[in-house]
Amino acid sequence: MADLARIKNNVRKMAAQGAPEQDIDGYIASEGVTVDDVRGFSASGHNAPEYVPPGVEGYNPETGMVEPQYGKAGSAAMGAADATTFGFGDELASTVAAGLESLPGRSGLSRSQILAQMRGNQDAAQAQNPGSYLAGQVGGGVAQALATGGGGFAANAARSGGSLGRVALGSGLDGAAYLGLQGAGGGTDLESRAKGAGWGAVIGGATGLAAPYIVAGLSKAAQKAVSPFATSADRTAAAKFLGSEGVPLTAGQKTGSKALRYAESEIGGDAAANIMEDQGRAFTDAAMRKAGGNGLADPDTLAALKGRLGKEFEDLSARNTLRLDQGIVDDMTGAAQEYARVLPADQKAIFQNLGDDIIGRFKAGKNAMSGKDYQTIRSRLTRMAKNYRNSDGEFSDAIRGLRDALDNGMERSIQPADKGAWSGLRQRYGNYKVLEKAANGGGEDAALGIISPARLRMAASSGNQSGFATGKSDFTKLAKAGQAVMTPLPNSGTASRLAVRNLGAMAPSIVGAGAGGAYGAQDGGGLQGALAGALAGFVAPRVVGKMMMSKQGQRYLANQLLKSGSLTAEKRALINAVLTYGGSAATGRLAP
Repeated sequence: MADLARIKNNVRKMAAQGAPEQDIDGYIASEGVTVDDVRGFSASGHNAPEYVPPGVEGYNPETGMVEPQYGKAGSAAMGAADATTFGFGDELASTVAAGLESLPGRSGLSRSQILAQMRGNQDAAQAQNPGSYLAGQVGGGVAQALATGGGGFAANAARSGGSLGRVALGSGLDGAAYLGLQGAGGGTDLESRAKGAGWGAVIGGATGLAAPYIVAGLSKAAQKAVSPFATSADRTAAAKFLGSEGVPLTAGQKTGSKALRYAESEIGGDAAANIMEDQGRAFTDAAMRKAGGNGLADPDTLAALKGRLGKEFEDLSARNTLRLDQGIVDDMTGAAQEYARVLPADQKAIFQNLGDDIIGRFKAGKNAMSGKDYQTIRSRLTRMAKNYRNSDGEFSDAIRGLRDALDNGMERSIQPADKGAWSGLRQRYGNYKVLEKAANGGGEDAALGIISPARLRMAASSGNQSGFATGKSDFTKLAKAGQAVMTPLPNSGTASRLAVRNLGAMAPSIVGAGAGGAYGAQDGGGLQGALAGALAGFVAPRVVGKMMMSKQGQRYLANQLLKSGSLTAEKRALINAVLTYGGSAATGRLAP
């Protein structure tokens, strides 16, 4: 190839100097080659490029030719093309080009000539920018991995649940096949292809074998670095639901990390305290909204909410009529039969009078009762049931049975236009009664009108355990999510809390020792060290706490972008293939 290049350059020089055609042909013959070998440079100088003397950019004194010049991008593109075609790209391209050159009117260059020129260009691109060429080869390998979706022996082993060893073995086979084929493509004859394939298989196999272990190690490290506190899907769902209800949470609460929660409590300062205060208010507000209210559950707010609900009942009842139906009869009869056996004689008489009064009103109204009368009787029954609730639960339940019979009958009697409003109002009133129970707790928070998740759950499940457990209560999801995420940790005596407190205790000794040594004993180093240490002990926890409780800090600590298990077998297979193919392309340079 070098001799032919020299001859071609000499032909260029002779043509540029106007040498006769027979002199050029004679020179070609004297070199032992044919005119066809240097076609395009003879024939009286037709199509002969201008002669370029030494000293011009790209001139190669060994060949006497001007080689093409490649920038970094060009060299990278050549390297990528070589890798993506397994080194066979120049042979395929030269075959196509030779076919085109054989057409009438073309130069008629042979495949060997074109192939020699292509390989010369490829060598020049690699020699001029070796780093860029290598980057292109690595990029080509990565592109192949992405294009195949990480397919191969390793991917099949990973998707079938194979062990890390099985995946590594499959990855070694993938790398051996990939770089072995690449090595064969880089050869020029049978011997060089066989040698290239052998070395390629060895290097690619070793690279592929190591790749899964590297991926496993890096994935764990990356998960910890990107998402330092992984949490469960259930806790994430609970935190997300509370967020949708407007309840602010700390990163420690979102992730469930006790160490982080203790750190927020101990050194989070005012920022952490404010979140916790706002959190209690927001949770109470979310509960109040279930009854159509808002704000805190203090006595004045609850009284105002009860008044609004009562007014809505009055307005709806006033424009509707309660009609006697079989359902009312059956419910009243059922209540009478259930409690007749357990009530004493005087209570039976009261119960009987109440029932007679209801029946009498229906008779007077020809099996109908005005909404106003219904509301009057209902209010009386509610007051009586409440008065007897603590002293005689059986009698209280019996009276509520009569009231419920009327309520159910009114719901069936409501005109179609008011049915939705009536049903929603009854549901909100039932939720209000739950809030009344939850607000009757002890402690500072209850005195301020703040309802805790634990008290809300207790109130919502009291007397309705089945409905609460099956999610039929409007408070089920809110109470469970709040209790799962917001339950306070023990106040003292835990290793995690003591470890956080020691952050301030460690700083004085560390900084103080350094400062004392810097000043020296004769210069009052002990005093200087003590002062510096005291300052560090005061400042260090506060600095860490501010960083931790900042918006950026909380967002980082709570994120679950790379939580444990987020890398599926398919994703791991793809990453492994990228590392195997890209790494094989890079280490392929080690082949002799």
